[in-house]
Amino acid sequence: MLKSVEFLVGLVIFLFLFFGLFLFFFQKGNRLSKNLLGCFFVALGLAVADVFLLKNGTYFQSPQYAYFLNSLPLVYGPLLWLFTQSVVKSEFKIKRSDLVHFIPYTVMMISLVFLYHIQHIEFKREFLRRALEDPGPYASTFSFIVFISIGVYIYYSHQSIQKYRTRIREEVSNIDYINLEWLDFTLLGFMVILILSFAVQIVFTLFPTNDGLNLLILILLFVMLIFIMSAIIKGLRSDVSFIASLSQNEGDHKIIKTLTTEELDKLRRLKEIMQSDKPFLNPSLSLQDLANLMKLSARELSYLINQGEGNSFFDFVNSYRIQYAQDKIIHAEDKKQTILEVMYASGFNSKSSFNTAFKKHSGHTPTQWKKLNN
Repeated sequence: MLKSVEFLVGLVIFLFLFFGLFLFFFQKGNRLSKNLLGCFFVALGLAVADVFLLKNGTYFQSPQYAYFLNSLPLVYGPLLWLFTQSVVKSEFKIKRSDLVHFIPYTVMMISLVFLYHIQHIEFKREFLRRALEDPGPYASTFSFIVFISIGVYIYYSHQSIQKYRTRIREEVSNIDYINLEWLDFTLLGFMVILILSFAVQIVFTLFPTNDGLNLLILILLFVMLIFIMSAIIKGLRSDVSFIASLSQNEGDHKIIKTLTTEELDKLRRLKEIMQSDKPFLNPSLSLQDLANLMKLSARELSYLINQGEGNSFFDFVNSYRIQYAQDKIIHAEDKKQTILEVMYASGFNSKSSFNTAFKKHSGHTPTQWKKLNN
């Protein structure tokens, strides 16, 4: 049993480090996102290795190597947060002000220099023995603070993703190519690991000799293994980050206001252009593209659509695409024309998006609409 656990721990450590280094050296694309995610996985691998080396007695033989890695959980949250920002914000760069997130880690490392590293070797062995056999309230308090800190970072990272999802509907007419799956996967997977780790910490603190502790540790290791193997498979199949080119405008147009006469004229001209020029047939049409056509700023155009139509840019454009698709189905010159051909001709690239939008705007699926009108 012990050998199996050691093998499992070794495998988890190897895979975390392997994938972290893979992101550093073998992935193309947004280097900052990949480097941040790589640091996150390497930190996870080193932290697991640190616990393993403490538990199997390696640090007792060489105490001078202990307490260099145990503060790494303090960087999990900041790395996740910065990775999220690098994905959802175009032109994102790490600024000096972002380094404030790593102050707790730096303070902890400096404290350990005086509390542990400058002490003589027997003191270090006794320190390690107590840490393993009787962690005391300080260790539990530190773990609790770390878990709360990571939870807060996960929460705000999730909020950033939700805001980004709202923004892309305001500026992009086709969101099929915008894949935030990596962000969702990383946050959800790590949250599960965090909850299990917290459970292990609680059981270890309250019932250090409980048989259930070994079972919890085994479950945690299996979850880590599934998480990192899934990450590797996803990493080999697809890019780990995506940055949509969004404008710098993050204004809130949710409060509906009455448009002025001049704004109503611009909105009327917008509708005329949509009908005559049919820019919506371009699958990659963006808010900026349409604003350029209207000779308006992206912010002004977004305001007109939000306030005048009560819609996001995404829904506004898709409403014209669906009207066009409906007309193509009803007045099809070629009776053998397929729904798929209509979809592409209307500016859609994804069948699922087309079906969803069609049902939203017409109350029917494209196939049902065809049967009702033929």
